[in-house]
Amino acid sequence: MLTLLVTNSLRLLRDYMAEQVERQAAQIGPVLIAALVAPLAQRDYATVQAVLDESRAEHGIDYLVVVDAGGKTAASSGWGRDTQLPEADARFELIGQDGLARYDVVRPVTLAGQKLGTLHFGLDLAQIVAARRALLTQGVVIAVGELMMSIGLLTLLGYWLTRHLAALTRASEAVAAGNLTPAPVAEGDDDIGRLGAAFNAMSRAVSERIGDLTDARDAQSKLIAAVEQEHARMLSLLAAMDIGVLLVDPAQLVVYENPAYRRIWRIAGDATVVGRSWAEVFAAAGVGVRNAEPWRQSLAAANEQFEMMLDDERIVSQRFHAVNDLAGQPLGRLWLFEDVTEDRRLAQQLLAAKEAAEAGQRAKAMFLATMSHEIRTPMNGIIGMTDLALMTELNDEQSEYLRWVKSSAESLLTVLNDVLDFSKIDAGRLEMELVPFAPQDLLDEITGIYSSIAAQKGLVLDWRVTGNLPQRLVGDPARLRQVLTNLVSNALKFTEHGSVSISVNAEGIPTNGRQWIGFAVTDTGIGIAQDKLDHIFSPFSQADSSTTRRFGGTGLGLAIAARLVQLMGSQLAVDSEPGRGSTFHFGVIFSIVEANPNPVATPLPVAAAIAEARPVGRILLVEDTPVNQRLGQALLGKRGYQVSLAADGLEALAAFDRERFDLILMDMQMPNMDGLEATRRIRAREVAGERRIPIIALTANAMQSDRDLCQAAGMDDFVAKPFRADEMFAVIEKYLTAAG
Repeated sequence: MLTLLVTNSLRLLRDYMAEQVERQAAQIGPVLIAALVAPLAQRDYATVQAVLDESRAEHGIDYLVVVDAGGKTAASSGWGRDTQLPEADARFELIGQDGLARYDVVRPVTLAGQKLGTLHFGLDLAQIVAARRALLTQGVVIAVGELMMSIGLLTLLGYWLTRHLAALTRASEAVAAGNLTPAPVAEGDDDIGRLGAAFNAMSRAVSERIGDLTDARDAQSKLIAAVEQEHARMLSLLAAMDIGVLLVDPAQLVVYENPAYRRIWRIAGDATVVGRSWAEVFAAAGVGVRNAEPWRQSLAAANEQFEMMLDDERIVSQRFHAVNDLAGQPLGRLWLFEDVTEDRRLAQQLLAAKEAAEAGQRAKAMFLATMSHEIRTPMNGIIGMTDLALMTELNDEQSEYLRWVKSSAESLLTVLNDVLDFSKIDAGRLEMELVPFAPQDLLDEITGIYSSIAAQKGLVLDWRVTGNLPQRLVGDPARLRQVLTNLVSNALKFTEHGSVSISVNAEGIPTNGRQWIGFAVTDTGIGIAQDKLDHIFSPFSQADSSTTRRFGGTGLGLAIAARLVQLMGSQLAVDSEPGRGSTFHFGVIFSIVEANPNPVATPLPVAAAIAEARPVGRILLVEDTPVNQRLGQALLGKRGYQVSLAADGLEALAAFDRERFDLILMDMQMPNMDGLEATRRIRAREVAGERRIPIIALTANAMQSDRDLCQAAGMDDFVAKPFRADEMFAVIEKYLTAAG
């Protein structure tokens, strides 16, 4: 714009000067012509010369030349006579063709229409050019000054206006250089301020995103490290495994094998497996498999497990697993191979050992059953005959001897029962019964049995109850009696002075018809040292080796009691101090029976039981041992029963066919025909609709399995030898009364 302004000013100045020069030329020309007409007409060239000189000096004329009508120079001022005159300028130019600042004008000089000559003059434009130059210089200076001022102002204005953009630029350059979290830029209400706010928001978002990406990268790095670690562990584990591993991808190519796989299949070190198809690999392996066709069929059917025999007598177990991703898409197949040759050999050895152990256990059970039978049979005669002898008229010495015989026999029977019970418990064949019983009657029975022993030693034997003891409970009274009897017997054995007491704690609150009841047997005997308490419940163990010599015993009683208490769901414990006695205690949860429909009668002594004898029927006694025949006849006869004898099962069948009996007492082991077969045949011969005759096993086979055999053969009840007369009579009368 300044250039246009200056250019336009110069143009206007030129036009103005041209107009002034032309006007000056127009003014000078007529004046000079008027002044030259007369001299020129008179050919007074001196006057013409004087006019020219005077005019040139006063009017800023560069030169003046008058040429006469003949074309000769009449006068000249400022121009050489011999110099060619310039032509008149057609238009105004500050700088002419000859490079001079001059305006050339040619005017004719006429008089009355007659041409007297020609006036040539040139106006000096040097002042105009100087003025023009000065004006141009001033304009340029002004323009440059204004331009510089404009540049400065615009620079300042631009800097002020773009200062935020500069900050944005620097921040952007910093971001481009790698600094993704530059310093915040200024914000404002204008567009640039809002742009800064947007940049800051973007920077914060980028920073947060960078933080998230950094966390994600760190987590990914940790995950990658964990995966690599787990991968390394897995490879190490697979390499260390004795199980061969073969992994196949979806393209049916082997992608992994572990060293165990190569060992199992005897693959040479330079043979390649990875990268080959599994069909090709298994085809090569199948050369060493006996009966390879079933194996190939299992591969085709993808059986989960298959076992094969190799040519080198090794047995290899194969397992197949399909490998899928989390979405259930197949990733390949996995085969596991294991050399189970040694396992199968050990399994066969274990099976043989198991069969041998079972055979030994059966032999042990058979031995115990046989020994039990062979010992119980004479024991039954010894104890029974001793009871019968004690009921005869004897002097004091004879009675004492017989009582010692009976005591020794009962001690031997206790040992025998302990051995059998321990054997049954150890074999896990002892089962607990759940039947109603009266706990007070049971306590009375136990104290009644041992009251004479306590009296002989001058000891006090009693029982006491704290709380409200229910009249009837549901449990196994026989095993509870066995535990308490064992504890009372031990307490009496190891107590020389003082007392033995059975304590029953019934203070527990019944819950859902069940109540916890605690039992404790306390004595004032020799006590047990603390370092021996952990051993007294072990089989065949006592607190001191001298105890056996002094008090006797097998060391099985407490072991059996402890295991019976465990079967009841409790634990037998002991508190003891040497010289002050011991307390054995345990607790059992029983179900409560509201009423007692079948009171348990207290067993009577043998003499009392026989004294209540009354004839109630005919009994067939099937027994092969003469002593037991004589004993049975004597006891049953004194009770008032009519007794017939049979020595084996065949005689029993003949007697059954010949006579009518109200009850049969049947031994199990007899010659010719045992009691089980005889019972089965009697049941088969009974006529439908007639009364079923009660058959009671009276046998020395006292195992639970013997009871089960008797029941399966058709017997109604079981009495083990040696038996108490009152127990046998109670069973007999139960069935005769029911039949009567």
